[in-house]
Parts: sequence; C-alpha cells; structure tokens
Amino acid sequence: MNAVRIGTIFTCSGRTRTASVFASNTWSWASAWHLTASGRYNDTRVRNLDLRNDGQANSLSGEHHYARLNPAMGLTWAPSAQLQAWLGYNEGSRAPTTTELGCANPDQPCRLPNAMASDPPLQQVVTRTLELGMRGLLAGRHQWSASVFRAINDNDILFVASEQSGFGYFRNFGQTRRQGLELSLSGPLNAQWTYGLHYNWLEATYQSAETVGGTSNSSNTAAQAGTPGLDGTIQIRPGDRIPLVPSQMLKLHLAYQPNAAWRF
Repeated sequence: MNAVRIGTIFTCSGRTRTASVFASNTWSWASAWHLTASGRYNDTRVRNLDLRNDGQANSLSGEHHYARLNPAMGLTWAPSAQLQAWLGYNEGSRAPTTTELGCANPDQPCRLPNAMASDPPLQQVVTRTLELGMRGLLAGRHQWSASVFRAINDNDILFVASEQSGFGYFRNFGQTRRQGLELSLSGPLNAQWTYGLHYNWLEATYQSAETVGGTSNSSNTAAQAGTPGLDGTIQIRPGDRIPLVPSQMLKLHLAYQPNAAWRF
C-alpha cells in the first residue's frame, strides 16, 4: 500500500512481504492412477507506519506476522488418452492487506477510502477447496471438460457497519462459500478455424450473520422502515448471496490462422 493522502499530507505507508517454500511429488501405479501431494509454506509480514501519529494510542503503525502451511492433494484416473477424471483438495490462505489492518478497530471506525483509524490485528483468511471433474476428447479432436467445486473461506474479512452512522471497519466475521459447475468445449472447425466455449455457474453466499453499511441502499433498515434510506444498515443472513459476483458466465472465442505467421 502506498501512503494515504489527505489533502497534500501523506499520513500512512504500508508494506507487505511474503516468502514461500513449495514442494510436490507424484506417485503413479497401474499405469492409470496418479496421486499428487504438495505443500506451500507462506510467511507474510505486514508493516504499517503512521507518518503523523506513530507511537500514539490511535496510531496506524503496526507489525503483523502470518505463517501457514497449505497442503494440496489430487487423485487422477486416466484409463486412456481420450478420458481422464480427477478429485482434488487444496487449502490456501491470504494475509490481511495493509488497508484492512489500517481500519480494523471497532472503537475507531473509518470512512473508506479516504481515512483510516488504528491498527489492531486480523486473522488470515483460509480457503478450503474440493473439486471433482472429468475431461476427454470427442472424435479425437474436440476437447471437453466438466467439473464441480466447493470452496469455503474461514475467517473471511468484511467491511462491517459501526455504531457511528456512515462509518465502519474491517473484521473477521465467519464463513463465505462458493460452489458451482464448470463446462468447456474447444477444438478445430477445419484447418484454419478453431473455437472454444466455457460456461461457469457459481453460487457465492455468506454463511455467517453480520451487519454491513447500507447508506443510500433501498434494502437498508431505514428504507424498510419507510424513510428515504439515506442512512441505514443491511442485515446479512446465512445463505444470502454475495453481491457483485455473477452467478453465470459464458465465454466464447473463435480463432482464424491463415498461415504459420498470423493468427486472429
């Protein structure tokens, strides 16, 4: 994070450094079965420096350390070159950003993105993903794949509402879940034309209750009470959809290659 500026005065700077070690190995047997296990150890240090209030009670300055070993395992069955199935499980993590850490005190909420408050710690977000799928060839030339997945975030970070109207702060609030289906098909139409399509259905939901800011939102508490709704909050219930995440996506592409030198 670069320094946050109010007017022409720089008030805070932040830096995140991550070091990682990764190891992986694959075991094969009976010519069709393959088991892959891997692990990544992440060590992240986040440092915020308050250029105006360093050392004071409301200072943004802080040193934060996050470390975690994220395992992954995948089992693949490939009876032929035309068919392959897989089952995978993996874990991932991310440390809070300098901005999230710079606005995490419920006693000193902030109005993002132009102001921040003091700097208490947040826990890192941990994602656990399970995936099952198949892929293969149609007529020896058209590649297809189909998979289902579920990913659960623990200690997810959300900007929640403060008791002070119009303000809020970041906090670890519970779980979110993303699950869905992916389908794809691609291949040549002739010697010069190729095609591809990819469809994704996604259900992204909150799995924990929380209260978020709802300023000027028609579904906030003030609007439901019959007032204009310029100020108010929104109550999240488990199972509510996460906004701004599309539930369906379709991608199409067409390629033309008249010769070895050009491709459109």
